[in-house]
Amino acid sequence: MRRGPGITALAALALSLTACGSSTPATTADGGLKAAPPDLSKVTLLAVAESPQVGWHVTDGDGLPLYRYDKDTPKPAKSNCEGDCANAWKPVKADNDPMAAGVDPGLIGTVTRSDGTKQLTIAGWPQYTFAEDKTAGDLKGQAKGGVWFATAPNGAKITGSKAQNNAKSPASSTKAGTPAPSSSASAPGY
Repeated sequence: MRRGPGITALAALALSLTACGSSTPATTADGGLKAAPPDLSKVTLLAVAESPQVGWHVTDGDGLPLYRYDKDTPKPAKSNCEGDCANAWKPVKADNDPMAAGVDPGLIGTVTRSDGTKQLTIAGWPQYTFAEDKTAGDLKGQAKGGVWFATAPNGAKITGSKAQNNAKSPASSTKAGTPAPSSSASAPGY
């Protein structure tokens, strides 16, 4: 699996957040200010990666792919994966602020689940990880049951192979340094 420029941008963004969450600036022995490490425990990390199977797709901070469920709704955002479903398809929690490299921040949101927890959405679609995906690059949930699909950077579901998705994707992204998203033909770009 190849990591896109999103991972580099994510690292740069994390470093630029130094001193976030600190109300008292850290100082050096001579009284000058020094940078404090960012508190990444207060951030939900997202990135974009490319795989031979599906092309460009959204991942969590550990490189596990995010999926969307065809039985959910984007407008209004609603998760329909509860009970046993939510044990296999873990809702991506959104208790923390999302930091996304390669995903339009305007597409990122949250939905309140029936149990009161907040779940991450991309383009209104609730996001999940699959329990059988264990390491970065796994895509064991892709097309599972004909209703679970990896999420493209623009929030669209990825339905075809990498070659099909790349052929349907814009030739270039509207954001410098962001890879062109893999998406279905009917999905809008960002």
